[in-house]
Amino acid sequence: MPEFFKSKFHDIKLVITGTEEPNNGRELWVADIYMNGINQTEKYFGSWNWLNWNLQNYVMDSPDGSYVFIPAEGGGFLINTSTLERIDLPYNALSTIKFLKNEFTGNALKITYTDEVISVDLHTLKLT
Repeated sequence: MPEFFKSKFHDIKLVITGTEEPNNGRELWVADIYMNGINQTEKYFGSWNWLNWNLQNYVMDSPDGSYVFIPAEGGGFLINTSTLERIDLPYNALSTIKFLKNEFTGNALKITYTDEVISVDLHTLKLT
C-alpha cells in the first residue's frame, strides 16, 4: 500500500496515516488530505477520515483534472478542483468491504462495488 496518493494535476495529496478496525473486521485506512501543503482533513472529512480498505484500483484524478475522487468510507466524495467544493456521492453501507475500483470514463466517474456499479455524470453530477 502506498503511503500517499497524489493528484497528477494539482497539489492535492491523500496521506495514509494508519489503520482502524472499529468493529468485526471492518478494516479501514486513516488518512489526511493536504491541499497546497495545508492539512485540510477537518474541512473535508470532519472527524471521520477513514478510507475504504481495498485501494489497489483507486484512481484519484479525472482525466482533465477537474475532479479528485476520495474513496471515503460510506460512498466517497468528489472535490471540484476549481472551486474546492466537496460533492458527496450516494451512501453505500459497508463500502470498505464492497469497494473494488473506480475509474473515470469520458465524462463519468464509475465506482464498482461487489454488488453494484454506480456512475456519476461529471457535468451534471447526477447518477446515470
